[in-house]
Amino acid sequence: MSGYAHPGAEAPPNAIEAEQGLIGAVLHNPDILDRVREYVRAEDFAEDVNRHIFETMCQRRDVGETIDFKLMKAVLGNADLGGATVGQYLGRLVAEATTVSGAPGYARLIAQAAQMRRVLETCQAGTAAMMAGAVASPADYAAQMIEDLDEVATSALSSGLRRTSIGQSVQSVITRVDNARAGRVITGAPYGLPSLDRATLGMRENQLIILAGRPGMGKTATAIHIGMSSARIAGAVGFVSLEMGADELAERVLASAAYNPREFDEISYRSIAEARGLSRVAMERLRRAADECADIPLWIEQQPGLTISQISARARQMKMRAERMGMPFAALVVDHIGLIRPSKRYAGNRVQEITEISAALKGLAKELGSPVVALSQLNRSVESREDKRPVLSDLRDSGSIEQDADVVIGLFREAYYLERKVERTDEETDRLCHRRNVLEIEILKQRSGPTVRIDCFCDIACNVLAEMAQ
Repeated sequence: MSGYAHPGAEAPPNAIEAEQGLIGAVLHNPDILDRVREYVRAEDFAEDVNRHIFETMCQRRDVGETIDFKLMKAVLGNADLGGATVGQYLGRLVAEATTVSGAPGYARLIAQAAQMRRVLETCQAGTAAMMAGAVASPADYAAQMIEDLDEVATSALSSGLRRTSIGQSVQSVITRVDNARAGRVITGAPYGLPSLDRATLGMRENQLIILAGRPGMGKTATAIHIGMSSARIAGAVGFVSLEMGADELAERVLASAAYNPREFDEISYRSIAEARGLSRVAMERLRRAADECADIPLWIEQQPGLTISQISARARQMKMRAERMGMPFAALVVDHIGLIRPSKRYAGNRVQEITEISAALKGLAKELGSPVVALSQLNRSVESREDKRPVLSDLRDSGSIEQDADVVIGLFREAYYLERKVERTDEETDRLCHRRNVLEIEILKQRSGPTVRIDCFCDIACNVLAEMAQ
């Protein structure tokens, strides 16, 4: 196969000249290799000979050997270069080498051509499968192609994860602190509860945040409040709802948006779902609430049974959509971890399945550069305790959730248990009266902050959370 080949009309996309120029530049100055490896890999080279040369260069560099003309000539030996000798081929590469400053640009061209080939191969494979008449729905073909193309479509997202120096990082922190002191930016996306935002500095980029609680403690209500608060202030928010449909979530959002403590008749999301008993005034409030919510960038993904790779793909798509609209991607909410469909790698081993999922969620937060808020159930052992407030060891199925999370927040409503007591003492009745609309939010873990308990006002029927009045 000749390294001198030029692509014809039917040839797949390639950047042969860039490959040759880049390899020649490395032969001139081996230090260039360290700069370009963050942009291009050996498998990105279209020409077999160039791929072999670049791969060998990387291997030799990694073991500390010198890369020069004589070494590469010895490595290639009597390779078939389509009529050219090894010496002639390497000589041409050196003669046509790019400059040191131009090497990263050549590396990016090679990577882009490789991505184009992947797109073309995926389309061709999908076309071949459909033309072969295999029995499958269009959605199955589309889902497979989307998954195959996701790596290409989102390759730009990983640019923020490239190596950096401590000098660059500390300067970034100083800039952020200066901006915060000047009132230009907030530290993280808001939870929507000032006391919680103060304790945590908001939801910070790259964080995996776990909202944990037993059923009925208000996990979904809290997640919706967080999502709406961030979407109103910080940017687009993705809400992956593996349990509820979009209409159910919308009923809760409407009830919250229409909430007015000065009005006598509250509008619960149950009454909205039933569509009965709503007065004319109540309908006017709901319509105003709908208008207020119309432009809030809270994007709901309601397909059940998604795998972590599918959730990741959809999150990347949301981030790119937000960037095209000129806004940041503020956060991703996943409701909830227990309903994520595991891969087949650890089939039957629930602990390993959850370990894989929690590690992937943390990785996704770093890749997106945005916080990921994931809801998690607690073990049933909580119910056997006198004090049913959550602790870290209550996290269900795996200790990896506690390990991978940057922040773990436990939710507890004492009124839930008091309301369900068959017989209550006078003291418990008084306690219920005082704690009926109180949600305890306890920071069980925070890598860079205090662990504290915060009481907030909640009206679960209306999906409302608010700072507790002093």
